[in-house]
Amino acid sequence: MARQVVHGIPEAVANLKKYQIIKTQAIKDRLKKQGFKIELAAKEIATEKGVVDTGRLRASISTNWAGSSTPRASIKNPIRDPRNPSKSDDGVGRPDGPKELVYVVGTNVKYAPAQEHGTSKLTGRPYLYPAYFMYEGETIRAIALIMKKDVKL
Repeated sequence: MARQVVHGIPEAVANLKKYQIIKTQAIKDRLKKQGFKIELAAKEIATEKGVVDTGRLRASISTNWAGSSTPRASIKNPIRDPRNPSKSDDGVGRPDGPKELVYVVGTNVKYAPAQEHGTSKLTGRPYLYPAYFMYEGETIRAIALIMKKDVKL
């Protein structure tokens, strides 16, 4: 059997690598944008549901992602309330796991889970879950569009 030589393999492999980089970056950018939308919605929902007392919980809701340069998301306007001050380290921590496409919206304020889920004595007033579900479909459609879009290599 005669041996055939295939030309262009190195170029094809290089183009596949470029394609992967371009698509991954586009998805990262979109997820970051969606994370900030969810963050804003969660803050608005927390306010509407009366989760806000001193403002610490609302101010601490933040967005962070794997590979970010900060271990904690920044809190833009810490509340200066002597009863319950917001701190710069109240923001959500950088997630662990796969380093490419992991984004998280949340807070690390100790009483946040009780506000979201409730306790035996407190009825939960969810603010994060509704905010996420508000943008879930939009996020999925946006990623699908990115994947369908032609890439010029």
